[in-house]
Amino acid sequence: MITDARTADGNAVAGPLSQIFAFDVTRMIVTCSACGSESPLGALRLYGDTMGMVLRCVRCGEVNLRALQFNGIISLDARGATRMTFPLPANLR
Repeated sequence: MITDARTADGNAVAGPLSQIFAFDVTRMIVTCSACGSESPLGALRLYGDTMGMVLRCVRCGEVNLRALQFNGIISLDARGATRMTFPLPANLR
């Protein structure tokens, strides 16, 4: 497992990602491509800060998501997640 003094949980990335997604991203279920573990994004381990963020699986430490905010863009790399499940708002169920 990777440890770093600047680590936090995935809730810390909610602000920047809310600029992309129109729902509470911390409730999104992320499936790790390495171990198959399913975790809410809010439970993933965050490394970095708002300019460059890496979210790692809580079970195996694999990088699941990368987010980069620079020069007015947000880039999201999700190649470490085999699936991301988004909750539907109650009015769409």
